[in-house]
Amino acid sequence: MLHRVGTRERVAALLDRTGALAGLMRVRRFVPVPTLAIVTYHHITEQDGRYAFDPDVADATPAQFRRQMETLARHCTVVGVDDVIAAIEGKALPSNPVLITFDDGYRSCHDTALPILRAVGVPATFFIATAFTTERRIYWWERIALLLSSTKLDHATLSYPHPIAVHVRAPGMRRALTDIVKDTASLDLERFLTELTTALEVPWSREIEARHASELIMTWDQIRAVAAAGMDIGSHTRTHRVLQTLDEAALDDELGGSKADLERELGRPTLAVAYPVGRTIAEVPKIRQAIDRAGYRIGMSNASGVNRMWPQVLRGMLPVDRFDIRRLSTDRTMSDAMFFTQVALPGLSYISKFNR
Repeated sequence: MLHRVGTRERVAALLDRTGALAGLMRVRRFVPVPTLAIVTYHHITEQDGRYAFDPDVADATPAQFRRQMETLARHCTVVGVDDVIAAIEGKALPSNPVLITFDDGYRSCHDTALPILRAVGVPATFFIATAFTTERRIYWWERIALLLSSTKLDHATLSYPHPIAVHVRAPGMRRALTDIVKDTASLDLERFLTELTTALEVPWSREIEARHASELIMTWDQIRAVAAAGMDIGSHTRTHRVLQTLDEAALDDELGGSKADLERELGRPTLAVAYPVGRTIAEVPKIRQAIDRAGYRIGMSNASGVNRMWPQVLRGMLPVDRFDIRRLSTDRTMSDAMFFTQVALPGLSYISKFNR
């Protein structure tokens, strides 16, 4: 694999300009082992210097996203969750299958992505972190970003979960704080966020947070509208906690609880879950058992790569792990040629440092 994005971009541009990518996709239509590519998005928006939220979450501008969807519609067969489950159970996929997914539940999924998907004529799957929708609270990484961009202080100190010097303007500070949430086992998240808010002296209340949530996060009515438009809805847990940091009771609440939330609000089964931050759970029996216990049929990581859907006769030797389905990251710095390249040639795929 080529590791430098600049090198990959140059190779992608050459392959696209010469028509090699389109030719490869035509050839792949006749390959007996379909390669299922799953592309991952979070938030589709324009950004300017006044944007106060996490700048790393937006994967594409609206115009960029439309071009990418048009590319997939032209060269691939866009499938849904039911197709993936059927393929895992032995049914053949169509040629050049691709699944389009969104994590979290940003309002731009309804306001921006949905109209583009409908105009291009392709479906997508939206994985929802349900507690934020119900409680009208903003995602914990967005709260961290907002606090850092809003405070008038340059420095602060935290005591939980251990002493932390917060250097507000330091490069990497936001990343360091979000990593605490991602990596600390059994973290009391509310305690951590409350202490950070107090230390940075930023005014905060449930009313203030609800206003931010209205700007950022879909309501249940909007999620129902997305579902009514023919899109799949899946789980992204309740509070977007990294599964590897949770004990068994918390796993059951995050996984089973979010599934119950979705089924109550949408009135249909929830079959798929995407893991927050996207770390693979292939070798973590405790998490696999919790996913199975909750009743999911498939689970998706953000371990960069595609999925070889081998014929049923070979599945005994080359099994497909239904709880470790791989996806491809996207990023707004990615060129159109690079986007197409990672679907056609996943060995050159972009690996995001900012998985949500």
